[in-house]
Amino acid sequence: MKKLHSRGLALLTAAALSLSALGTAAGAAGEGALPLTVNGAETGITVTEENGGYIVPLRALAEYLGYTVAWHGEDSTVTLDSGSMHATVTLGVNRYQAVTSLEGMVGMTAPFSLAAAPYAVDGTTYVPLELFVVLMGNPADAVTADDGAVELTAEAAGSGAQIPSPWAEYGSLSGLEQAAGFPVSLPVLPEGVEAVLYQAIPGQLAEVRFSGGVDTLIYRAGPGTEDMSGDYNVYPAVQTVEEGGVSVTCKGDGDTVSLALWSRDGYSFSLASERGLDMAAVRAAVSGTL
Repeated sequence: MKKLHSRGLALLTAAALSLSALGTAAGAAGEGALPLTVNGAETGITVTEENGGYIVPLRALAEYLGYTVAWHGEDSTVTLDSGSMHATVTLGVNRYQAVTSLEGMVGMTAPFSLAAAPYAVDGTTYVPLELFVVLMGNPADAVTADDGAVELTAEAAGSGAQIPSPWAEYGSLSGLEQAAGFPVSLPVLPEGVEAVLYQAIPGQLAEVRFSGGVDTLIYRAGPGTEDMSGDYNVYPAVQTVEEGGVSVTCKGDGDTVSLALWSRDGYSFSLASERGLDMAAVRAAVSGTL
C-alpha cells in the first residue's frame, strides 16, 4: 500500500509546483482518473494525480462529506464549510487558508500552497484533495492509495474536527509582550476605544483587539516585513502615505481605510477596522507605535 502522509502546516507553506494548462485540461477530462472512496465506501468521484498530489472536483466531494458550498461569481471564489472549519479558494491562485467556523473560537492556519491552484473546467471547480485533509485538522494517513484507487479517511461535517488554535490569550499587555518575545507599542485610537483581548502566537505574532462604539479593530505586530494581518480581501482603493518617516499602505474604499500596513526596525504591523477609519485616525494610530 502506498501511503501519502499529511504534511505538517510548516511544509504546507512551501511553494508548490504549478499545473500546466495542458496537464490541467487532461486531468479534468479524466485521463489517468482513479476512483475515490471515503471511509471504504464508493463515492462515484474520481481523482487525478498531479504534482505529487490528487486533484478532486470540489463541490462533488464537499457535498458528499456534508459540507456547504457557495460560489461567488463576482470574484471567482468558492467557499466550502464543514461546520467546524471553512476555506475560501480563488480560481488561479495557489494560496489556501483554513479558518475555524465555530462561533466565539479563534483558529486559522497560515496561508499555504498545495499541488495546484484551484481551476475550473466546463463549470466544475477542481482543488487538491489535501485541502480537505487540512480542513479535517491534518490527521495522519488521511489519504492512501492502493490497487488503482484512492481512499480518504474522513469525519462527517460538523463532527468538531478542527485545527487546534495556535493562539493563547493573556490578561494584560505585559503578559502579551512576554509571550510574544518583543515589546508591543499600541496604536493611538479614538476616544472610547478600549483593548478587549490580548493574544499571541508565542514568539511569532502579537494581536490586540479593540472595541468601542460600533467599531472593532484588530492590531497585529510581529518580526519580519511580510503582511501578517490575515486579511486577504481585495480593496478597491490602495494608497501609501508617510507618517513619522514610515511608509503606511492604506487599503479601503477611498473614503475610509479598512486595513493599514507598515513596518519598521525589523517588525511589521497591521491595523484592521470593521467600520473603517479616516486618514487622520490612521496617522494618529501609526504615530503611537513609532
